[in-house]
Parts: sequence; C-alpha cells; structure tokens
Amino acid sequence: MAKSYPILLSLAALAAPAPLLAQEADVPPLELADEDDTPLAEKFSDPDFQRQTALMVSTMTEVLLDMPLAPMMDAAGEMAGEDAPKVDPDATLRSLAPGASEIPRQIERNLPRAMEAMGSMTEALEAMKPALKDMAARLQDSLPED
Repeated sequence: MAKSYPILLSLAALAAPAPLLAQEADVPPLELADEDDTPLAEKFSDPDFQRQTALMVSTMTEVLLDMPLAPMMDAAGEMAGEDAPKVDPDATLRSLAPGASEIPRQIERNLPRAMEAMGSMTEALEAMKPALKDMAARLQDSLPED
C-alpha cells in the first residue's frame, strides 16, 4: 500500500479541480494574468495576492484531504495493470494521516512568506537579466562558425 501513495496523491491532484469546482465557496478568484502586466516580483510581494493564493491552495488541500481513496486506488491499480489493494470505501487521506489536518493551516501561515522570498529572488534575477543577456551574446560571439 505504501508504494501506492505517490500514485494516489497524483490522482488526487488531478481530480482535485472537479470537486473544488462543484463546491460553493467564498474564495475570491485568483487572477494570475491581468492587463497591467504587473511584474511577477511585484505580484509575489503583494500581501493581497499572497493571502488570496494561500487561501486558494489551503482550500484545495482541504478538498484533497477529504477525497475518498477507494476510487483512486482502483484507478491506480487499473493503470498499473494490477489488482488494487482493498481500501475502506470511507477512507480519506485525512483519516489515514490524522496529522494531515494541520497542513492547510500551515499553508496559510507559510505560503505568504515563501511567496515574499520568491518575489525577492525574482527581483534579483530581473536585476541580473542585462548581465546575463550580455554574457549570452559574448558566448554566442565566441562560438566557432560552422
């Protein structure tokens, strides 16, 4: 059964949008693309965008934790061409790993901090972009002609 967990989690991630879309929730839509072409570093540093993203990922995690595992195990077995291990029809990831209930709260707490760090790294890469382009041009010029 332990070998099946990665397949199970992959299937859960693929199936997550369906139940998530079927629910009514007060989660504001996450807008990744907008007309003002806000730089990614700025978006990642925006507290509202961070909060919105953390809420969305936390909500998706809640849905994944409560999805029944039996249908996914059957599908995983079918894909592997093997008989799937018998799983309690009421089993969920949350019921198999009770400590997993803390994951959505950890996401809400830590994702904004991680996004802030990604924003800072993106700014640093943007600052390096001219030097990297120059280096690429010099490398291209130094390559032998065919």
